[in-house]
Amino acid sequence: MSYFLKVRQTYFAAVALIMPLLAACSFNMNQNPYMERVVQSVPLGDGKTLNVGYKSPDATAQCQLINESSRNWTVAEAIGQFKAGRGRQVLQEEAVESIKQRPQDGINYVALTIPNEAAVGVIIVTAARDAKTSYFRCINPPQSH
Repeated sequence: MSYFLKVRQTYFAAVALIMPLLAACSFNMNQNPYMERVVQSVPLGDGKTLNVGYKSPDATAQCQLINESSRNWTVAEAIGQFKAGRGRQVLQEEAVESIKQRPQDGINYVALTIPNEAAVGVIIVTAARDAKTSYFRCINPPQSH
């Protein structure tokens, strides 16, 4: 058997072994283009509303970052398993409660950053990642569509 044929067989064997592993890797893109356009208006109970979105505001919104907080995403998902929005709903409710406690900050937009999940087969390898909540005071806050 020629040297070229042995190298070629080794190459095909390596590809055959690696392909299933690569095929088992999957990514659930939580920050997809559709979710980045979503903005919800949430009443705060004092006649004001809070806009909640999934991306940071652009420059035209003229926003000032007031605060940021982190939350273990796996825990938020577990708490929200019986809610319509699951972990996203948990983060939104926590943000609303936080804003109600500090109305003097003038926060009118919240950006929820949900971590992307990576999995090898059925095993999630980014389970311990944190979600981030960013609180903004905006002149022209992003609006619901």
